[in-house]
Amino acid sequence: MDRLGKALERVVDAYSRQGVCEVCGGKLIFQGCGEYVCEKCGDLVYDDYGKVRRYVETHTGASVIDTAEATGVSQDAIRMMIREHKIRIGS
Repeated sequence: MDRLGKALERVVDAYSRQGVCEVCGGKLIFQGCGEYVCEKCGDLVYDDYGKVRRYVETHTGASVIDTAEATGVSQDAIRMMIREHKIRIGS
């Protein structure tokens, strides 16, 4: 695997992105902002970024701990998103 492929693989692993629908086994198509839709059954799936993003948009001022508990995403992963300026948490 080339360097770009390895780098992309690390990014995919960082946010728990999936490529196969757990409902029907169909291919998940990226829709943007952490959202994926199954090309077969239409099921909507969120990766870790999508889960966190949706939560903080509707729960203004939520802490990292609250967000982690509500989404099931680790505090470390959420802090990584904050460091990378992907999300903002708190006031």
